[in-house]
Amino acid sequence: MHAYASLVITEAESWTIIMSTGTPIATLYYHFIGNLGDDRWLPFVNAFLTFGLCFALLKAIYKKMEVSKKDIALVFLFFMSRGLLMMTIANIRTMLSMAIIAYCIYKILIEHKKIINYFPWLIVASLVHTAGMAAVMIFVTYYILKGNVGKYRMFAKFGMLSLVFVVYIYGSAYIQAAITKGSNYLRESQASTGYFYIWEFFLSLIVIFITLHMLCFYYFKINRINKKDTCKIEKTTSGRFIGFMAFLTLIDLFAILIEFNIGWRLSWLVTILDMPLFLIIFTSRCYLNKYKLKEIVFFVSLILLLIASARGDLCSLKFV
Repeated sequence: MHAYASLVITEAESWTIIMSTGTPIATLYYHFIGNLGDDRWLPFVNAFLTFGLCFALLKAIYKKMEVSKKDIALVFLFFMSRGLLMMTIANIRTMLSMAIIAYCIYKILIEHKKIINYFPWLIVASLVHTAGMAAVMIFVTYYILKGNVGKYRMFAKFGMLSLVFVVYIYGSAYIQAAITKGSNYLRESQASTGYFYIWEFFLSLIVIFITLHMLCFYYFKINRINKKDTCKIEKTTSGRFIGFMAFLTLIDLFAILIEFNIGWRLSWLVTILDMPLFLIIFTSRCYLNKYKLKEIVFFVSLILLLIASARGDLCSLKFV
């Protein structure tokens, strides 16, 4: 951070360095915070932005759906038990990038906002961390294939493809840098020289499997009920998001079994988006008996909390 703080923004040479990093937004982020004069601003600002986006997402869900406070508390317990604090202040770029992407996905797929309004923020998130680039590519792929609905969806798909093509032309260097980074991760993983942490691997797998369990409950219990009009409305409003979660979680499962770093970082996107996913299922009127399902989520949350606490993930030693 100190090296980036010394850059002079008004000089062309500094911009050459910034643009050559592969993640120029992160470089600018470090530059501005580094010039505040105190290193402790970095974890503070990052925690404020990351938690702020996650809580804004949760608040938006609460306003949109008829959610009980108990369900909000349960989902919040699951989310915080994953060990968010240490990840936010130790893996600065990963969490900020995933929080931005998660908020955009919620707005686009659940609140049905126009993707063009949030596409610039997706670009920003992809230039914060290479894992963000991978997450954005996954979302854009899904959106082109399945995410577009409505009368003019073919025109919308064509427009989205055109936009992606333009972004690729002007940002191909950053996409290639992300691909190279991923290839290096894979090469190091195959050679057993890359970063691997067994407890984070277990925590990520727990999140992935509970998410798949919730998705199976939705598809085999809730989705099969077609008689009620409320069920049809729920499928219309939430179907795209549920489909994306299945798409993302399966990719994440394969990714973490092949290469830890990419799968581990993507699992944080799954964790954030589990909040709206769980609440959509909890509040569904198509299948009312969800008491055992909530018990499972509560039990899994305690397991996550136990593991995260045992490995010091909830402490604040980074601030000392």
